[in-house]
Amino acid sequence: MKRLRLLWNIVRVTSADYVFYGFLAVLAAAAFALPRVEAGIPTFGDALWYLFVSFTTIGFGDFSAVTTAGRLVTVAVSLYGILVVALLTGIIVGFYNELLKVRANTSLNEFVAELEHLPDLSREELLALAEKVRKRHILR
Repeated sequence: MKRLRLLWNIVRVTSADYVFYGFLAVLAAAAFALPRVEAGIPTFGDALWYLFVSFTTIGFGDFSAVTTAGRLVTVAVSLYGILVVALLTGIIVGFYNELLKVRANTSLNEFVAELEHLPDLSREELLALAEKVRKRHILR
């Protein structure tokens, strides 16, 4: 639950929540409109299912749009859904990269601070620092 909250905070900070809310509004409007233009999609729930299957590109085939209006609605919702998924993926990857940069800079700053006080370190502290350097060199 904590990770979902963190993800949602990232989405809000990047203002991608507006895109997400827009998608939900378009999805609801499309699910409301499809049963009125498509005889093969009789209910709001069936329309939601059909649109979900369409924008996730699963395509079970239990429902299909046959009218021009239904196909246009399907294309619009599918493209918007793909955009939302791509946007979320980009946000997550960007956040993860920034997190890695911050961690690396923090470690480097701590290491440089220890090096600045090199003459003040005891023999044991120097040996511990040398061990850290060996471990870092091996890991790279």
